[in-house]
Amino acid sequence: MKCFKLSWLSTGLAFLLMADFALAQNNDDDRKGKGRDRDRGNSRQSDQYPQGKRQSDSQSEPQSRQKDRNQKDSQPRSRDDDKQLNEGNGRNPPKDSRQDDLKKGDNSNRQKDAPGREKDLNTREKQSGKPTQTREVNKEPARNVPAPKLTTRETRGGIEKVTASGQVREKTVKKSDGEHTQYVAPTGRVQREVVRKPDGTEHATHYAATGKVERTVVTQKDGSRETTNVRYDRTGNERAAETYKVDARGREVSKTVVVKNTTVIVRNTTIVRNTTIVRNYDRARFGFVYRPVYVVHAPVFVSWYDPYWYGPRGVLIVHPFHYSWGWDRYDWYRWHRHYWATYDVYPAPCYWVTDWLIAGYVADRYADAVSAEQAREEARLAREDAERAQGAAERAREDAEIAEANAARAEAESRAVKAEARANRLEAEESRIKTRGDQPNPNAAPIDPQTKEDLRRQIEQEIADKKAYADESAKGKTPPPPDLTKALADPKHIYPVSSPLSVVSATDQSPAGTLSEGDLLRLEPGQEGILKDANENTLITMRVMTSKGDDGEAKAGTLISISLKSLQDFDSEFKAKLDLGLAEADKNKDEFKSGAVPPRQGGG
Repeated sequence: MKCFKLSWLSTGLAFLLMADFALAQNNDDDRKGKGRDRDRGNSRQSDQYPQGKRQSDSQSEPQSRQKDRNQKDSQPRSRDDDKQLNEGNGRNPPKDSRQDDLKKGDNSNRQKDAPGREKDLNTREKQSGKPTQTREVNKEPARNVPAPKLTTRETRGGIEKVTASGQVREKTVKKSDGEHTQYVAPTGRVQREVVRKPDGTEHATHYAATGKVERTVVTQKDGSRETTNVRYDRTGNERAAETYKVDARGREVSKTVVVKNTTVIVRNTTIVRNTTIVRNYDRARFGFVYRPVYVVHAPVFVSWYDPYWYGPRGVLIVHPFHYSWGWDRYDWYRWHRHYWATYDVYPAPCYWVTDWLIAGYVADRYADAVSAEQAREEARLAREDAERAQGAAERAREDAEIAEANAARAEAESRAVKAEARANRLEAEESRIKTRGDQPNPNAAPIDPQTKEDLRRQIEQEIADKKAYADESAKGKTPPPPDLTKALADPKHIYPVSSPLSVVSATDQSPAGTLSEGDLLRLEPGQEGILKDANENTLITMRVMTSKGDDGEAKAGTLISISLKSLQDFDSEFKAKLDLGLAEADKNKDEFKSGAVPPRQGGG
């Protein structure tokens, strides 16, 4: 019996030992498997990131970037937008001086996160039309290129921040008007200059790749800002400057446009140099509304409503007259002469202003367009930047500095390729126009007589509305400038396009081409429900009525989606141009009468 009990105890003890051994083996295998999993995970992550930080970035950052991309892609982009975006992506601002005191590990994480943050800044800047704070943008390097470590050294009157090889990235000099800081690219080109005034304001000047001023930003002590975007004509001269004011909360307040080289269409003259025109705009429901400035009993209305042309009740009196424009020697007219036909005889000044207005739009298109010579010059400057960046890379001593210079060289080379392609395309286009001679563009849909007559009636009604607005102002009242509401209520209202814009099809949201100055749009009927509670971002359907037929342009008859803010811009510029047209008609009032057609020759 004792032997049996001993045998049973031995067997049980053996089973227990085997179970303990198996459990220990499994635990060991689990530990090894988890170790392998961690090794694989660590091989995919940067050693500079803690695990929690990496997981947070991988989940949150791509979603925010994708959201920004979707928002940006959903809005039509103009040629100026594309240029600003390309310039913004190509910028490589140096680190802020405060980063020199950060720990190495924290610097690494900041550099890893920088591309996402800079992209967010650029996206918000493009969507709002307002640059972000300069000192915030200066903190982060562009793209994935790590910023080289900068060393501060004193100079006469200020300090410099240089790379390990001695290349200057920042120059700060104290002057009587404030502290001036220049931010320099690896190519040696000054990208930006910030002046901090004694009164606490900050004045930042941003330069384009060509070295010309691209925009300026004045930031007040309370956080309000004035951003001025500068435009140049096809000869490289400054053409206009648009200033946007925002309050301390970032809300848009007003806009001012100063046109320095305005396109003035008169007899035998196209561009009038040194003529400055100031246009003011107020912020309203759908965007910026043009605010005219009329003096009491404005002479333009006195001459316009001359009893020779209008009866006591405002009924138009026809007195036909001849007028020779003398446009044939100007390229802008030779490019667009088949887009519309001028009147042989002008029954009244409103017909004359109609031709003047259309000519003004297409002349603006020609003046604002980049010429082949300009594109060639941009390519040359880009190649010079690439060579300087290559030299900077060869002189560099640290990997970060080499990487930064190589990124600048790649960006400059890409810019040169695009500029060369643009120059080739423009030269081919100019060659086609010269070869075509007096033959119209077979792809064009010019302004037909009925559409032109509708536009003429709209001009006459708009001038009557301007007269009523001036009369109210003369009585001491302050009527608000009319916004887009009245135009949207008129199904026949025509919207001349005043700036280039890429648009999408209203049917499937696919790219529909571009609109250019002088194209005519009309609201597609049946959208009353959409317009009832619409705001500036509401997309509505418009029909393209005319087209010049150039490559990439939206075809006539196409239904497109466009925001009410863009439409408000078009309508505001229409009103602004009419004020200039009234002034030109006033200058020619005596000539209209002297060119009268004898009654027996008929009118019309």
